[in-house]
Amino acid sequence: MQTRPLRSYSLFGRLVLGYEDRLTNRGRFLLWATAAFALVGLDTNRSQAYVLFAAAFAVLLSALLMTQFRRARARLECVLPARATALRPVPIRARVTALHGQASDLRLAFPRPIRWGASVPVEPRELFLSAGKGTPTEATVVMRPLRRGRYELRGPTLRAMDPLRICAGPALRLPQQTLLVYPRFYRLDEFPLPLGRRYQLGGIPLSSSTGDAIEFVGTRDYRDGDPVKNIHWRSWARRGQPVVKEYQEEYFCRIALILDTFLPKRPSPRDHAAFEAALSIVASIADHFSRSEYIVDILAAGPDVYEVSAGRSLGYLDNILDVLACLEPCREAPFATIGPALFERLAQTSTVVAILQDWDETRERFLRQVEGLGTAVRAIVVREGEMSRPFGRALDEIGTLTRATPAQVEAALAAEEAAREGALG
Repeated sequence: MQTRPLRSYSLFGRLVLGYEDRLTNRGRFLLWATAAFALVGLDTNRSQAYVLFAAAFAVLLSALLMTQFRRARARLECVLPARATALRPVPIRARVTALHGQASDLRLAFPRPIRWGASVPVEPRELFLSAGKGTPTEATVVMRPLRRGRYELRGPTLRAMDPLRICAGPALRLPQQTLLVYPRFYRLDEFPLPLGRRYQLGGIPLSSSTGDAIEFVGTRDYRDGDPVKNIHWRSWARRGQPVVKEYQEEYFCRIALILDTFLPKRPSPRDHAAFEAALSIVASIADHFSRSEYIVDILAAGPDVYEVSAGRSLGYLDNILDVLACLEPCREAPFATIGPALFERLAQTSTVVAILQDWDETRERFLRQVEGLGTAVRAIVVREGEMSRPFGRALDEIGTLTRATPAQVEAALAAEEAAREGALG
């Protein structure tokens, strides 16, 4: 269960935000030093630490009063990222231009999000700089999100400082930005599947012009209900009766990725690791098939069935990753309550790839029903430790069943990161 941060409460929020936004690292150190001197100097007969308290408090109060109405006379330009991938650094560039003459003692800061701010570290989080009119100053910081999710980033701020750089004045603030952090994924060079081709209602025009083409195969006599646009006018003029053009039926491969989002009510760290590893596998498979001519449907099985399609110009990989970034686990086993609407959808699918958290009777029954629709099945169980039920006869009866551990997924992700760093270096 996630705890609510103090900054989200009205009373504590203002104090915490003021502490973070108005004080620099030096100012925070001085504030805590002042508090320590106050505690040590409570007994003035036994200690003269109150002298240090008075000096530190005077400096802190002077800095606060000096910057209370001092605004930064400059312009700030900075674009925060809308998307990122967990543990992958994202550079953020900012430009500061003075409006009148020279602007010095400026503090550029990147505030933490109100919720889960520790998951989106920025290095460095604050910069001190000066800027001239017509000669902008540029700065670069690096954001490295630690975990996937949806975050509301507070806009970067520009504030004027006191000469000692203890306190900052009112902020010149840019608008906040929503950040979607994708799960980590790796590149798959190949992912063998048992593929078939099925007739798709609506044909290729509903997807794109990639792959199979719409081909004219002949003519036939007009029947009630045929669209006027399909009339073959030359044949009508030659025969003296209505004739329409006939096209071949459209068949192509459609793949469904089904993600098991179930976690127990009190999941262990091992359960969370397996869930995140399963998300990485789904993202990796989706990335692989997004470069192919297949149509890919992502179906997250939970209290709500999330569906997004990609491939053949129906959508982009970002659409799939947007869903995976915000996906939360469900606390009730989903495969026991999946309705016939989903099976009707899967009946039009060539292959189902199921990424599961465990293997038990409910999941096995679900995949047997899918296989009974004439759909090819490949299942990957992501789990650390023993499964609730061994594969047994299902290995020979339900298609391809494999198993992966979070450690294996992490090794593949580490290899991908090493290869990327080697390419960049």
